[in-house]
Amino acid sequence: MKKTFTIICLAMMPFLSNFVHAQDTIIAWTFPSTSADKYADAGVAALSYSSRYISCQYGYLAIDSTSINYSTNGSLGSPDKCAQATGWTNNPDSANWMVKFKTSGYANLKLYSKQQGGGSYPGPKDFKVQYKLPGSNPWVDLTTVTCANDWTTGVVNGIDLPATCNNLGSQVGIRWMVTSQLDINGGTLLSTGISKIDDIVITGTSTVSINEPGSKSFVKIYPNPCNGNFFVENNGDINKIAVFDILGKCMYTNENISGSRISLSGFEKGMYLVQITTKVDDILTQKLIVE
Repeated sequence: MKKTFTIICLAMMPFLSNFVHAQDTIIAWTFPSTSADKYADAGVAALSYSSRYISCQYGYLAIDSTSINYSTNGSLGSPDKCAQATGWTNNPDSANWMVKFKTSGYANLKLYSKQQGGGSYPGPKDFKVQYKLPGSNPWVDLTTVTCANDWTTGVVNGIDLPATCNNLGSQVGIRWMVTSQLDINGGTLLSTGISKIDDIVITGTSTVSINEPGSKSFVKIYPNPCNGNFFVENNGDINKIAVFDILGKCMYTNENISGSRISLSGFEKGMYLVQITTKVDDILTQKLIVE
């Protein structure tokens, strides 16, 4: 995650308005300086976000993590990082950035990302964003992106993913595909041209209501808002409670439920996501406000 919650909120303000409207972070690659690598940095733990990774492909050749550079400053500037790679020449409609993730229990999916085309080594200018359903399904176009030597031009800001991507236990793919041999200055793209990508975030709305009539489990959280202490009323089948911050970082977990009172002493004021796993494998979620 980024170094401080405050910095994240200021830098990702376009994203936060969607979060307030019940959008949870399913998975995110933000490349913080403390763990700038190919693996996702935030997301829903139940979807095993920490094992998902970003890749770079030139045709059928997958470029491993050692060929992606994670040492360059990202969209927030130093010490924030990003992913960058070279070698994009002679590969229109072939060379691409790609991520994969699961969406079980989530709908109304949205995609965010930021791209930059390098500076002294101008990278590819034109991309198209595509999605792919699990299995042998084809890649389908979502939108186009034009990059420049900044983090504000090549932005995907909350475009909707099709409903066919909702609630899938197998991996959905998203890729950013180069579509021309032009660099960001309109010249011919060279092999030294750099493409950078940062702040890849997929959000969604939980399809499981915590008190949904007819569900296998009943859970009530109160008071909400709270001062950091809250109670969980249930029918005795809770297996695990976890609390996540607004970007999906796990802030609290308890797999030894011996009482109904939960203390989040020391938590900053704000919105959190309480995720409850029951003994019958229901995953129930609810927003919690700490005041």
